[in-house]
Amino acid sequence: MFVDNVNIKLSNNNELEVPQETTLLHVAKNIGSSFSKKAVLAYVNGELKELTYKIKEDSKVEFMTFDDKNAEKSMRYTLSFLLGYIIQQQFEGIEIADIGVSNTDFYCDFKTAKRNLNRDDLKLINKSLNKLIKSNPTLTILEVSKEEAQEVLADKKYMKYHVESNEDNIVRIAGFGNYKSLISYPLIINLSKLQNYKLKNISSTNWLRDVNNESLQRISGVAFSSEKSLKEHEEFLEKYENINHRRIGKELNLFTFSDYAPGMPFYKHNGQIIRLELQNLLRKLQFEEDYEEVYTPFIMNESLWKNSGHWEHYKDNMYFTEVDDIKYSLKPMNCPGHMLIYKNEHHSYRDLPIRMAEFGQVHRHELSGSLNGLFRVRTFNQDDAHIYVSKSQIESEILNVLNLIDKVYTIFGFDYSIELSTRPDDYMGDLSLWDFAETSLENVLNYNKLKYTINKKDGAFYGPKIDIHINDALGRSHQCGTIQLDFQMPEKFDLNYINEYNEKARPVVIHRAIYGSIDRFLGILLEHFGGNLPLWLAPKQVNIIPVNNKIHLAHVEQVKKKLKTHRIRVTVDSSEEKMSYKIRQSQIKKVPYTIVVGDNEVKNDRLSIRKHGENKEQILAVADFIEKLIKEKNVLY
Repeated sequence: MFVDNVNIKLSNNNELEVPQETTLLHVAKNIGSSFSKKAVLAYVNGELKELTYKIKEDSKVEFMTFDDKNAEKSMRYTLSFLLGYIIQQQFEGIEIADIGVSNTDFYCDFKTAKRNLNRDDLKLINKSLNKLIKSNPTLTILEVSKEEAQEVLADKKYMKYHVESNEDNIVRIAGFGNYKSLISYPLIINLSKLQNYKLKNISSTNWLRDVNNESLQRISGVAFSSEKSLKEHEEFLEKYENINHRRIGKELNLFTFSDYAPGMPFYKHNGQIIRLELQNLLRKLQFEEDYEEVYTPFIMNESLWKNSGHWEHYKDNMYFTEVDDIKYSLKPMNCPGHMLIYKNEHHSYRDLPIRMAEFGQVHRHELSGSLNGLFRVRTFNQDDAHIYVSKSQIESEILNVLNLIDKVYTIFGFDYSIELSTRPDDYMGDLSLWDFAETSLENVLNYNKLKYTINKKDGAFYGPKIDIHINDALGRSHQCGTIQLDFQMPEKFDLNYINEYNEKARPVVIHRAIYGSIDRFLGILLEHFGGNLPLWLAPKQVNIIPVNNKIHLAHVEQVKKKLKTHRIRVTVDSSEEKMSYKIRQSQIKKVPYTIVVGDNEVKNDRLSIRKHGENKEQILAVADFIEKLIKEKNVLY
């Protein structure tokens, strides 16, 4: 039997003969390389396995260290499993409901029969978890049938639910001694490698994160593969707290939320200004690229979503209602509405490409536990576009979209990376069309020498896609822009155009978004700039403070009028507060320019101007200041 380790280059060859039933851990030790000694998991014929896995046949083995993101996920998942063990062992009447991972976090949800746990208990749990990890006990991992699992977990109703929900007939159970838990992801067997974690919170949640289900508690923590990474994360959180978009939103009076509409932001005047400026920027750029802006209804007949394919793949995230005994749905996306607009007219090949854009408000049901400021909401504005092309136009049009995305992200100073997502398991349509679509996207990226990574099986159900990830000032990555190639929806809606041979032909649809969600993009911008928005985007661009209202306010109002004539957003602080307080408030609200008007300014018709973030003052005539603002404000145009 031979094991081929594709990630390790041995001095002689990369084949190793081992007896049957040999564990991966034994193989790693026998290879003897520094890489294999650091191994924590391995892919065996493409499947992720613990190092206790026994090799039963000729296999292709790829050992993984914590440099691999799946290994880091496994590390956090193992901690969530251990957390469940500690909680149940230390407290009476505890039943584990769920364990899992979310980004850098790991968590354990549980039901208490006696009392809710508190932050004092969290300290005790942390101490016990640390002791368990250092003792490095041996884990038992079994693969059993669903029927056997139901017997083993007979007294655990939540775990039994997960067993029943599992699509495979074989499930995995891990434990120490008498403790048993269902697991859905490989574990790290060497627990001593899991010391760089921190329990951070104990909170309330609901079973399956549905507010209609029973209440549970959740303990969560963060974990990294090194002490350095954990320390950097803690420093990041400390820095992030000062630029959290929810905090900035409150300081700048941008938006609020209400229990009457959970997860649905209410934009105040200042916030609406930013949203409109973002739309206007893209609207201008799209106008230059011959996009036609349209508008579609928020609510449409349920049958439309069944026809489009969204019903089968997306109904759990949709909102429904009934009017005149007819079922309707709030739109979770704008695609079907655009298909109906295209279908309403006859088209020739001379009309293509048709670029149809909309700033469309969509609604998607998100679990209450996942809602997070503007980053995860239940209604958001999407800068959607659908481009109808012939097959021969696909690659050139995708390049045009990539150039537009580059132009927009460059304006905000974002670096970005590109990811190609391929056919998912639940794909819709003909396999040959999928292959053609994926090849088309690869060709554009390769011919234009654009660096990209491949995200296997993460395409949309109707087509492969290119996702754009922007990197903000804090080093975080956000997936915003997307380009999706779709051969399926033209079939579903029977879309046609007359080709050059006077025959009916199917167009291909390119789905495109740049901001993705304007709401989420706004939140990203607030944190990227720390609230110090560029002049063109700032809701209040100039704040004028009279030294004495009785003497100087009339002059201030004249200056304000002149500024507003040039569409400069200006406020006047005529409150009775002290001058130092008013200047400080102007700085807190991050107004780009603060002007103080006293006797000298009135007498000389000059303005004493302080730019946000600078200590020095500049003295300018009103006309010169207006010219300066216009140049700075219109730098994009």
